[in-house]
Amino acid sequence: MTTAKFWLASNSPRRREMLSWLGWSFQSAPANIDESALGGENPLEHVKRLALGKCQVKIDTAQPGEIVIAADTIVVLENAILGKPVDEKDAFVMLKSLGDRTHQVITALAVRQVGLPDVQQETCISNVRMRNYSDAEIEAYIRSGDPMDKAGGYAIQNAQFHPAVNFAGCFASVMGMPLCHLERTLRRLADYQPADLAVICQKKLNYACPITRRVMIGENIG
Repeated sequence: MTTAKFWLASNSPRRREMLSWLGWSFQSAPANIDESALGGENPLEHVKRLALGKCQVKIDTAQPGEIVIAADTIVVLENAILGKPVDEKDAFVMLKSLGDRTHQVITALAVRQVGLPDVQQETCISNVRMRNYSDAEIEAYIRSGDPMDKAGGYAIQNAQFHPAVNFAGCFASVMGMPLCHLERTLRRLADYQPADLAVICQKKLNYACPITRRVMIGENIG
């Protein structure tokens, strides 16, 4: 396992939790950037631009050779981006629109070493089929507070609401950090010693991932 110090350019509790699984020394350094969409920008371009922007924000206390990891996750329904709900009414509308339908979750990664100009990027696209939940279930879920800081207004791992009935792609990516994609991105850095993030991810999620091998050999699969 690498001994390099990492910086997570995010304040996401889920991303912090997922990096903590790895036993790495890291600090959070949230990057406050304008996340508004640009005119003519499609969802994939949007999420990649945000991840890159977060990664490039200067961290004053970071030292040369340390590794900055940034990620951005969006929910896309019929080519429209669903961000984080602005209030409970917005959360209800989002969840209602997603119910009993399939949407895409796109996570973009950007990784750099402090002091070097290059930024390595990856994207992971997963299809998520939501169950046909009732209005009462949506309202109960909103009262829990869980939807309010999440793209699309839901957490796929929420056991009580259990929003999804099926998905194709990377479960960890839908949570906000595709660890296999992160591993293959980090392996492009000269100072990174390969780790087995796939094993850790599957153990923590109690999940036998069907795409891990294909991701690690470089396939463009979500």
